[in-house]
Amino acid sequence: MTLKILGLSAAVFISTLATAQKSKVQTAWRGLSDYEETLKDGSPNLSYLTKAKEAIDLALAHEDTKNQSKAHAYKLRISYAQFQYDLDQEKKKLEATVPDKNERLMQAYGIVDLKDFEVASEELNKIKDLDPKFLETIQTGLEKGVSALDEEELKFAIAAQQMKMESGNIASGKYKAKKYEEAADYFYKTGVMNTILYKTIDTANFYNACISATKSKNLDKVITYNKKMVEAKIAAPYNYEAIYTAELEKGDSTTAMESLRKGRSSFPDDIGLLTQETNLFLEKGKQQEALSNLQISIGKDPKNPLFYFITGQIYENLANPKDKVSGKELEKPKDFEELFLKAESNYLKAIELNPSNKEYLYNSLFNLGAMYNNYGGYVANHKIEKITDMAKYQKENETKAQVYYKKAIPYLEKALAIKSDDRSTMSALRKLYLLTGDNTKAVEMSNKLK
Repeated sequence: MTLKILGLSAAVFISTLATAQKSKVQTAWRGLSDYEETLKDGSPNLSYLTKAKEAIDLALAHEDTKNQSKAHAYKLRISYAQFQYDLDQEKKKLEATVPDKNERLMQAYGIVDLKDFEVASEELNKIKDLDPKFLETIQTGLEKGVSALDEEELKFAIAAQQMKMESGNIASGKYKAKKYEEAADYFYKTGVMNTILYKTIDTANFYNACISATKSKNLDKVITYNKKMVEAKIAAPYNYEAIYTAELEKGDSTTAMESLRKGRSSFPDDIGLLTQETNLFLEKGKQQEALSNLQISIGKDPKNPLFYFITGQIYENLANPKDKVSGKELEKPKDFEELFLKAESNYLKAIELNPSNKEYLYNSLFNLGAMYNNYGGYVANHKIEKITDMAKYQKENETKAQVYYKKAIPYLEKALAIKSDDRSTMSALRKLYLLTGDNTKAVEMSNKLK
């Protein structure tokens, strides 16, 4: 008999505990409802909200109610209501100094404490995992009409909708305040909320998160948010390029190269990724691979002078190889003349396109002038053993050298016209004037150098 009484008492005790937890959820609902009524009257009573928060926290700490979607829905609404109250207080503080209503709101978003908003948004994620059917009901209501929702579902749907909108505003406010790391987090959060509520992938906000992350210079955030777009299968070439650049800056060249490879595979026609790969080939000394890429780039953008300039540089380097360690000039290759002509034609094309970027134009003019000068010097000093008439040979070489010295001068003069204080250009011209017998101009250039 005693044992039966004990068993009955335990059952009653357990039942009482469960009821107590449900009562806490009910208390939270009542506190939230009372607060919302005072809000309608224009005199929000924060004590009701505090009472609701205390009750829901107790309910969510207990095994019987911690996984109830209803309890988490109340937690979302309570936390969001607290955030809205805090935001309103920040706006009031700005009234005296910021007369424009919209500007005041954006500034308030930039400075308001976001801890309660963070809690509310986390609750939305928990509800998504705990009760997909409840969330599906909300999604259907938002899509087809809220008349199908009961009163509590409707209040939740409105709060969630407002949170999504407010998250975007917070992101914009943080961006305006140049708090780019926080802006990145909230643009991404907005994209997630949009996906949860409307089952659509919010490409625009995910992209804004990537842009903000780049501005923050936080390399980990840059990689994280751009990879999110890749994982969601909504990536653009920009995302792969951003990942590649950030990984390089972190010193992880192996991972960076793999990211670039994936980008090139996904977007084989993108000229930005193609250019990045070309630069990588150039850094690694893979000149033939770089040339292949540049030919593709020129095919896609035939009026880009930079592609011709870089192509000219590569051909010039191939025509004039140097020892990688000492930098000493090596023997000219057998196809030297062909390589020289290819370098020349690409430099001329870069100049012909007359780029608005004067740095590009200067480099093309200077490189072509320097190449002619160097070739003239090579011809003048080139020696061949076992020649019958050395004097005749040297005279012919000197004549040929003079042709190239004179070809170099106008290009270097045009380069100097762009950078009138460039000493390397002035020195090259002074030497060429002397070599071609123009002593007057040589003296003028000497004076300029002084």
